[in-house]
Amino acid sequence: MNKWIVIFSIIFIQGCTSYARLTYTFEKNGSVPEIYYDFGAEDIASKIEIALPSSIDTVKKHQYADFKNVEAIKIYTFSSKERYSRFSGSTRKARGSAIKNEVYISPIIRERIHTLKPILTHELSHVHLRQYIGTWRYWTEVPGWFHEGLAVEVSGGGGAEKVTDKQAIIEIKSGKHFIPREKSGIFGHKYASDYGLKPQMYYRQSYLFVHYLIMSNPESFKSAYLSLIEGKKFKDVWSMHYGKSISQLWLEFLHNIQA
Repeated sequence: MNKWIVIFSIIFIQGCTSYARLTYTFEKNGSVPEIYYDFGAEDIASKIEIALPSSIDTVKKHQYADFKNVEAIKIYTFSSKERYSRFSGSTRKARGSAIKNEVYISPIIRERIHTLKPILTHELSHVHLRQYIGTWRYWTEVPGWFHEGLAVEVSGGGGAEKVTDKQAIIEIKSGKHFIPREKSGIFGHKYASDYGLKPQMYYRQSYLFVHYLIMSNPESFKSAYLSLIEGKKFKDVWSMHYGKSISQLWLEFLHNIQA
């Protein structure tokens, strides 16, 4: 598969999603970023409006920079999980997802409404990174474990609430864990299922490694992230600022948890 096939596939998928969107109408509030909601999802939209300023500030603080274009962000919430899935292109089981500058919140969030703010913050973390590096680099260069680990870190556990650190460490020690690739490649990200993991276990394990990178050298992590969003390659920023590759840092992490 070459670059142009990947690009065509992305365009085709987004085109199908865009076609489905023609059947949708939304109400809109006056906030910035803008919040759009289905009739029947006003309660979720109201809670998003309350949580949104704090979520934006959290992402800015922990990802060391303002959003590149906060005015471009749009947040959608839906009256049914089917409408959420058709519009977003995500699974009906997800509570939230993000594409480009858009965040989608499913009505499933009502089942655990206390997770709304962490999930919103998690998805905004993805938007922040993507605004700086663009879709192509986001898809082919920066591996999924970093996207998700960072988003869980920034959001205080959003997306991994059902798995504890202890449970994730036990799985890593048993050999049931993701592989920290240094790039995604033209086939895109690896997902939890690629490693035989449940999504929340994958997110929690990814978080543990990202958290280790931060706590082992906070200034180096900050410099690495800023170098990444300024245009340096993901696989290079670690040797630049830690003096070690991701593979070496992973071995240190395993030693740290006595795996």
